[in-house]
Amino acid sequence: MELLSKGLDSGLNKIFPLIVIADDSDFLSQSFRNFLWTVFTRSNPSHDIYGVRSFIEHKHWGCRGSLIIDARSKPHHAPALEPDPEISKKVDRLAEKGRSLHGII
Repeated sequence: MELLSKGLDSGLNKIFPLIVIADDSDFLSQSFRNFLWTVFTRSNPSHDIYGVRSFIEHKHWGCRGSLIIDARSKPHHAPALEPDPEISKKVDRLAEKGRSLHGII
């Protein structure tokens, strides 16, 4: 076991204990909120989590190295939601003083 511990203290496992593969790294790294949203909406634990030197012991999965999560957009995911500028203008008008959404948004 000591030999295993020494091997894990260097290289990839020491520098990067968690590796997330994503489509848009700029969005992912803007905030912790974006990171959490991307990881937990774009990955399925039973299909998208891998590990360096993974093993199964007593029906439990584990790994002795870096944990890797595939958080890329998959073919079965819905397309990205893009804001429509015209709709945004209409909503902004409803938020003006004296209109129905004033003070709400």
